[in-house]
Amino acid sequence: MDKVYSILKDRVVGAQLVIYNNSKQVQYNYGKSSLLKDEDVVNDTIFRIASISKTVVAMAALKLMEEGKLDLNADISTILEFKIRNPKYPDEVITPKMLMLHTSGIIDGYKDEDLTHGGIEKGYNGVNGKPYFVALEDLLSNQLSDYYTNKTFAEYRPGEKFSYSNFGTGILACIVEKCSGKMFNDYVTEAFFKPLGVDASFKANQIHKKDKISDTFYYDELKKKFKTDRTAKSFIEMTYNNFPLGENYRGPAGGLFISMPDLNKLMQLLLHDGVYQDKRLLKKETIDLMLSMHFLGSREDYLAKGLQLQFKDSIEGVLLKGHTGSAYGVSSLMLFSKESDFGVCFIANGGNYKDYKPGLNDIQYQILEFAQKNYFKKKEKIVTIDQNLNVYLNQRKIILSQPKVVDDCLYVNIIDLANIIDVIPRSIDQDYYIKGIRIPVMNENICLDEVFKILNIVYFKTNQSYKIYV
Repeated sequence: MDKVYSILKDRVVGAQLVIYNNSKQVQYNYGKSSLLKDEDVVNDTIFRIASISKTVVAMAALKLMEEGKLDLNADISTILEFKIRNPKYPDEVITPKMLMLHTSGIIDGYKDEDLTHGGIEKGYNGVNGKPYFVALEDLLSNQLSDYYTNKTFAEYRPGEKFSYSNFGTGILACIVEKCSGKMFNDYVTEAFFKPLGVDASFKANQIHKKDKISDTFYYDELKKKFKTDRTAKSFIEMTYNNFPLGENYRGPAGGLFISMPDLNKLMQLLLHDGVYQDKRLLKKETIDLMLSMHFLGSREDYLAKGLQLQFKDSIEGVLLKGHTGSAYGVSSLMLFSKESDFGVCFIANGGNYKDYKPGLNDIQYQILEFAQKNYFKKKEKIVTIDQNLNVYLNQRKIILSQPKVVDDCLYVNIIDLANIIDVIPRSIDQDYYIKGIRIPVMNENICLDEVFKILNIVYFKTNQSYKIYV
């Protein structure tokens, strides 16, 4: 781990890394969890992991989908029991699936702590972090409320475009409460944290080992030194109270406290079809759905999305899925390849980071590069498509959204193609490119045989059955 030390030395205050590979894992701890108390990062140090938290919120919602209590394509108005519409598109329904994909058109409003709008605290960012109660309806629907702003809604039609939304994840947590009849944190604890035996919570004051919670830090450019941003004590003292059921939208978007070894257990649920050490917590079909690409865009930092999962191919073209996080000086990631049974959980509690790749800073990139170079072993990926259009990438089922068979050729849309061959296409000037090669899209559909020949993909075909090596 000398290489990891050289990456982190003098660049971060403290860090924790867990690399999982084919049932084996390695862990590396670095630096301090507190400068004020001079405490080291140890095996069970607990961190606020920022936006990786969003993946866990989605897992909770999908658990309710399994239980028949949540329809991903339902109108969220019917769940939350008041009408929610983008005023610019009053007839367009907003769904839980859109919240997971950040395409709902519900956004965070004014920039963080921006009070230039008359000094009134409005919208999600205006009230986020404040201890007082604000009803969700007053942010989303009640235009007479002091907290309402049109800036909560984007200009685009729901489902049409991507716009990153912390508020959307908070609303999803409220949906979890309404569908489960339990407080969000209680539901997640019962569904995942207790069965996995992890010391984790969306409320810092409910962590068992509170003395293990790390402070967070920032780099003072002027004085060229690290300073404490938030202490563990402040996280505990500022834990939100429980508001009425369906109103706890502040916290879930980035507020999970957990160690990297325990986060690795959650990651293994996604790697292993919802099972951890013979405990099934999610169905295989749910994981298959979550890991499929559901959105493709043009933003380089968010080119493709699964259900509350980022897709990244920044290093040597290896496609990883998961999430990154950034808040209060923290930089975190949980990224994995199911097909290669490989994953990385990493966090730095404060650092002097530099932008490097879209969606990755230099520390994140170097840690991923190290992990892939030393632990990742690419495994053969085989896709089968039978005559009934059942598609499997190794053992992961892919549901085609718009398949058509014309003149003995299977036509699919660009997202279906991306799922079949497990790549992220690039969208450039309304054309799509894979590995730098333009892909001919006719009337939103693509002939598989033609694409395979263009990309030199080896495949065998009998009638309408395919066996594809990608």
